[in-house]
Amino acid sequence: MPESVPGVAFLSALAWKMNGDERLKATATGRRARPEQGVRVALVAVLALAPVPGRVAAQEEEGWKNSSELSFVRTGGNAASSTLGISTTVTRSWARTELKIEAGGIRTRTTRFERIAVGTESDFRIEEESDSEVSAENYRARIRADRRFSERTSVFVQSGWIRNTFSGIRHRVVNVAGVSTRWLARERQRLGTGYGITHTVERAVVPDPEDTGRFLGLRLSTDYWLQVTGNTEWSSNLVVDGNGNDRSDLRADWVNSLSVAMNEHLGLKTSLRTTFDNQPALARLTLRSPGGDESGTVLVRREKLDRVFTVALVVSF
Repeated sequence: MPESVPGVAFLSALAWKMNGDERLKATATGRRARPEQGVRVALVAVLALAPVPGRVAAQEEEGWKNSSELSFVRTGGNAASSTLGISTTVTRSWARTELKIEAGGIRTRTTRFERIAVGTESDFRIEEESDSEVSAENYRARIRADRRFSERTSVFVQSGWIRNTFSGIRHRVVNVAGVSTRWLARERQRLGTGYGITHTVERAVVPDPEDTGRFLGLRLSTDYWLQVTGNTEWSSNLVVDGNGNDRSDLRADWVNSLSVAMNEHLGLKTSLRTTFDNQPALARLTLRSPGGDESGTVLVRREKLDRVFTVALVVSF
């Protein structure tokens, strides 16, 4: 039996108690349980899969590894904008256990200028006004622990958080527990799949009166990696989530990346992230009459497909 089983039993009992306490408090006060509750329970489960400290020395350790990406674009002139993107991945591997922590975000601020002439055609002055606002914003974080039981099979627990207000998501927390299978593990090629049960807690910018914001579901995922040349790698990761309460509520997150190493610690990486939501969040639009007068607001669905393309400098150590 794995050495971490006693820790799993203890921490699972602790997680159940914490979860129960939150539910009792929510019932007594008449309020809904807080979304942070799901994150706390998931983190306890992640720690439960970590190796027992007393046994770490007996395992083959690879130590901590970090890979960070940084991208920045700024334009100026008749219009101005700046885009900053940053992400980091920290991993720690033992003989049979791997811990991965990821975080990142993209933020774009756009400034628009309005110029008018004041005076006569022959004698005038130019006045300029500017309006600056955030035009794109997307943040995410994830923690995952894998425990390998054979050359091909592992179990994992994971907790992920995203915030994308321009897609209508104020926050979304997805906790996952499942099994992964490694189909290929060659020196230049790897392929794996994962299957899990999810618990999702989300809050939209514009609340949906027909959505509780909390549901169980299923997840399917694939991870593919290929060593194209000696210093070039390609990876493709696809995650599909389903809502157990509504079969039509299907979501997908597909990331394709091409990385070129310049030396041992520096590289360049291009990535295309495509996200699909079959039931996107609601948006509130101003309703105008044919004559142009405002007559209230209406709720409509946002676009189902979002794409983000980035070129970043990668620093690894």
